[in-house]
Amino acid sequence: MILDLFRKEVGFENIQGYDDIKDIVKRALDAEDNYNLLFIGASAKTLFLLGIIEYKKGVYFDGSNTTNRILDVLEEHRPKIICIDELDKMPRQFQDKLLNFMESGHIKVDQMRKHYDFKIKGAKVFAACNEITRLSRALQSRFRRLHLPSYTEQQFLEVSIKVLSNLKIASVIGKAVWDQGGDIRDVISIGKLVERMMVPKISRRYSGQ
Repeated sequence: MILDLFRKEVGFENIQGYDDIKDIVKRALDAEDNYNLLFIGASAKTLFLLGIIEYKKGVYFDGSNTTNRILDVLEEHRPKIICIDELDKMPRQFQDKLLNFMESGHIKVDQMRKHYDFKIKGAKVFAACNEITRLSRALQSRFRRLHLPSYTEQQFLEVSIKVLSNLKIASVIGKAVWDQGGDIRDVISIGKLVERMMVPKISRRYSGQ
């Protein structure tokens, strides 16, 4: 799944703490050399990927919803910044394709309906995962690992309020997600759902209906 993540309210300023890791990420993004970073842990992984997409134009993929559309996007846009969330949930065949790409910058895939054969020079891959053991050792070796300690409840609520700054009930959503053992991805998803539900109500209120 490809997301439209170019939202001004999403960025590194929404990430509570992790100042040293923020510095590493910005240096990797600005460096001429090819750096690939893997975020591991329970907190802020997705927020870092969202911030990267805002800081440098690129593409974002959800590894838990992988399709061949990824190859179409890479071939069409040839992005220099590639973000992959839930990398450990990506099927092994796609992990193998990613490994080959990270080693050579070359994508060559023969399928029944379409043939892919193209290169992207100097691309940087930023990914996030929960269970690193689900990645092959070869793929792990292509990344510099960044382990993110878990947020406290207070930090989680503060982040929820920042990412849902347009909603007065942001803290309520954050608290509910925290109590259920969820993560910021759940906060963002619920916030989007609430916003979609609110728009028709506001429109009817001011349309005279």
